[in-house]
Amino acid sequence: MRVKSLRQASRDGSDSEYGSLRSSTSSRADLEVYEHEEAQKLGSIGILAELNPPKFALLDGKKFVSGKAETDYQLDLLDQLAIGDNVIFSLEGSNPIIKGITVRSSKLARLRMDTSKKSALRAEEHVIAANIDIAVIVASTIQPQFNPNLVDRYLVISQYGGVSPLLCITKTDLAPAPDISMYEGADLPVVKLSNKTKDGVEKLLPYIKGKRCVMIGSSGVGKSSLINSLLGDELLLTDEVGRKSGKGTHTTSTSSLHLLDESTMLIDTPGIRSLGMWGIDKNSLRLYYPEFAEFSPNCKFRDCTHSHEPGCAVKKAVEEGLIRRDRYDSYIRLLSKE
Repeated sequence: MRVKSLRQASRDGSDSEYGSLRSSTSSRADLEVYEHEEAQKLGSIGILAELNPPKFALLDGKKFVSGKAETDYQLDLLDQLAIGDNVIFSLEGSNPIIKGITVRSSKLARLRMDTSKKSALRAEEHVIAANIDIAVIVASTIQPQFNPNLVDRYLVISQYGGVSPLLCITKTDLAPAPDISMYEGADLPVVKLSNKTKDGVEKLLPYIKGKRCVMIGSSGVGKSSLINSLLGDELLLTDEVGRKSGKGTHTTSTSSLHLLDESTMLIDTPGIRSLGMWGIDKNSLRLYYPEFAEFSPNCKFRDCTHSHEPGCAVKKAVEEGLIRRDRYDSYIRLLSKE
């Protein structure tokens, strides 16, 4: 059955289930969303692998099919897609014509500001990838320096979107891995590796085998290099981190999907320096810190935010050393910004 168009979902306030789009209702095209069973009756289903409007590519079974939007209507549909979307299409000659997508089972999304709009309408959801099993949060030991605040944001948006997170520390050949003991209570798998020496790369394979994986992280941490290491070939462009700034450069400008084997997909994404969290308010942020779950039922107030309330069992656990102080401080920083 037809579920809703993505724009209708956005206007109805149900974007958390379907993934919302830009708030504008002036556009002529609504991308229709269907349950999988109905979608199979409407055409072929391929996975969006590349998107560079008006051009795009779909993974159809084991082969990639290139396409191009030839009308304004089709171009507007492209604007609503995310890498990993299960796209319903038919072929006109060799060109795939998009008819809709299936319901997204998961998503990785961030808050983006549209500078062409004013006030609250400037805020919009940007879906980085859809229908993902694992988000590999790539962070480097150095160049750029490990940033736990950004890692924490990635952890929150992964859990919010129904995606399992994994922390991957790269560039272990350049410097010792940072202290990540703060995540011991967060039920977070961690892999440490070097793309240059390939040491540790094989340890990532059991986690990603048979899954749709997205590589996310700041510019220069080695996301493209990691995919090259896994694929065993230099398929993706990489670049040196700026020597003076120590910051990464945006070698990857668009997201793209690659096949490791028949059942394992790797999505490369551009680096993100700032990460606004979409759809997560002050009252729900605490739910994305697993360390709190054991203690929060004992709080005096059911809706305790674990910040200023008296009788907070989470704050007590922090004082007693049962919850890491640095993780709690990270939560308070995020809470104050949302």
